Amino acid sequence: MSLTRASTDTLHVDTVYDENGLSLASLCLSICFVGNIQSQLQNPPTFIPLKVSIHIPEAYASQISPIVECISLHVALSGRPSLNSLPEGSFPFFPLAPNFNHLNGWTWAVLADTIQDWLSNNISLTRSDVWLWGCESFWMAFVAAFPGFPRREWPLWDPKIGMEGEFITYWMSDFGSGSERSPDDVRTGVWRKFHDLATMLYPLPLFQEY
Repeated sequence: MSLTRASTDTLHVDTVYDENGLSLASLCLSICFVGNIQSQLQNPPTFIPLKVSIHIPEAYASQISPIVECISLHVALSGRPSLNSLPEGSFPFFPLAPNFNHLNGWTWAVLADTIQDWLSNNISLTRSDVWLWGCESFWMAFVAAFPGFPRREWPLWDPKIGMEGEFITYWMSDFGSGSERSPDDVRTGVWRKFHDLATMLYPLPLFQEY
């Protein structure tokens, strides 16, 4: 007979609009453990398997599927780039202005220009994780500024910035499908992705204080 202890809780997850309609906001879930294993084991295990279950209400279960990614906290922190190891003046586009409005195309255009300047001035970082992160941020800001891209009008960008990365690849493939959304819907979806991406690397407050 084996004894197990389970802990359950109910999370109230915010709904958000992304490129394809109503979805659920991503979660950063922290799990800590209280107590210690007291038995003296000759060969202590390097890991202990745990089961994590996510139950979606039946009304939405056929439409939404959770994707669970797990990484130990100490591994995540050790693999996170240190601001001290980055070139002086890194990320001049952060923090964002306190009046930054994710529904305003002009504010996105200014941000895209600032990120583009940073990328152009840091060519030596090409192919590094920081450079790729900057490119991903640039394309998010560019698309939010010009949600009709590659249709309609949009400015040329520095050709040294390739159309590479998860976001722009998805955006171009979605363009090929012929779907088109309102600018507000596009910018709301991009803002959610941009915010999630930015907070992964930039550990300081994302907005300036007045």
